[in-house]
Amino acid sequence: MKQVCINCNKVFYPTKNNYVGYPQSYSGYFNNDENRWISIDTNIESKVFHSRHCQDQFLTKHGDYLSRIFRDLKQNEREATND
Repeated sequence: MKQVCINCNKVFYPTKNNYVGYPQSYSGYFNNDENRWISIDTNIESKVFHSRHCQDQFLTKHGDYLSRIFRDLKQNEREATND
């Protein structure tokens, strides 16, 4: 899938089986029955930066706006669990 970095406009091609694009997902869980780590894949459309450097630049540049969004998301999570 062709993607364009939202920070520098560089074209990159993330796929399900490669480590191209950020944010990367390293989340998952250990399955005791199978005795192995089960990865939870990041949606390819969510990889909007071509490199970690571009991701960090973007987050630093827009930190004031993003921190408000992150706080609102966390508050909404809390309210949803209290209902």
